[in-house]
Amino acid sequence: RAVVLVPWIAWGCGGGGAASPTGVPDSGVYVLDGGMGADATTGGPGHDGGSSADAAPTSSDATPGGADAGAPVLATVHFLGRFDTRDAAGPRFAWPGSAIAATFQGTGITVSLTDTGTNDFAVVVDGAAPVKLATAGKSKTYSLASNLTAGQHTVVLTKRTESYVGVVQYLGFTVAGGALVASPYPFARRIEYLGDSITCGYGNLGAGPNCSFSDDTEDETVAYGALTAAKLGAQQTVIAYSGKGMYRDNSGNTSNEMPLLFGLTLADDPTSTWAFQTPAPDVVVINLSTNDFAQGDPGSAFEQAYEAFLRQVRAKYPSAYVICTASPMMSGTSLASAVSDIKTAVHALDAGGDARVTMLQLLGDGGAPLDGGGAVGFATQQASDGYGCDYHPSTKTDAIMATALESEIQRLTGW
Repeated sequence: RAVVLVPWIAWGCGGGGAASPTGVPDSGVYVLDGGMGADATTGGPGHDGGSSADAAPTSSDATPGGADAGAPVLATVHFLGRFDTRDAAGPRFAWPGSAIAATFQGTGITVSLTDTGTNDFAVVVDGAAPVKLATAGKSKTYSLASNLTAGQHTVVLTKRTESYVGVVQYLGFTVAGGALVASPYPFARRIEYLGDSITCGYGNLGAGPNCSFSDDTEDETVAYGALTAAKLGAQQTVIAYSGKGMYRDNSGNTSNEMPLLFGLTLADDPTSTWAFQTPAPDVVVINLSTNDFAQGDPGSAFEQAYEAFLRQVRAKYPSAYVICTASPMMSGTSLASAVSDIKTAVHALDAGGDARVTMLQLLGDGGAPLDGGGAVGFATQQASDGYGCDYHPSTKTDAIMATALESEIQRLTGW
């Protein structure tokens, strides 16, 4: 079969098909996270939206529409990531990196949103450099582009900030001088990231280690995961929350950690169960250990929780490559212990014949391999590369991490 790959930042050659009327909030003419089928609607079974369960492709390498479904379903709006569709007024979302994409014919476009907090977004129009959009309040309308040359354009709206900052609800696009244009789903590759503040991009825009968290200093769209996905032309889904761990958080609490968050559509709403009915990712990247070791070595509990979670992920994504990493914020004995525990968990699955669970070669201070092999992996961050807020990775460190991860994903998948 032919597969067309389109990087998200430049998505939008657009497609033919019916256009929605100007200003109408796209009722029933959109698909969430690649759910496909002729009867695709919002709000299907469970809370991951998309189409009916028997219409969505389930294999990890499924192209939109399935291998034998013919032409892909066209939609006027594409929702990328986890969206909760229980409210008929519009889908709600909170995870960082969640994105809304559309093609339109006209000279400008606005979006109506309700924000329970003060989130920041990256707005990309026609593949140009991203522009920051700050949102807050109920039922507000924001201009995304204006005074464009009449014709066909694309827009991608991506949440830069994490769930902690607030839940956002999409209420509709309004096009100036035209209408939305139906287009096929923009990706054939999928990566899912499971992590903590590092994956969220906590403080990566900060001026140095002495600043604290703020909306303005967090940008998931320039964190290592987003950079890797963009380089590989893949859609990313980010399930990450600052302070959380695999076994315990940075305060030592053992409730509401990643094994629980993994099953939620909205991180802070335990009723928002994710039904895992959208196409599975091709690659899952797990970057958790920083907070588990923040209060000292948790001992065997971390390794046991890690192995159990790997089995949980495998049960949901039977064919995905699963890449485990350690934290670039760790060093010394804590890093060595985390690496040992993660390796034990990975090898437990390897021993059971699961060859698609692996480790990114883990590096210590100065980039020296901890356990032999090639020097490819996440090195402990270096002061010479700068720090973000609270000693989190800088954008330079994020770029270094992305290069290592891209190489590993290419090795495994051939992308």
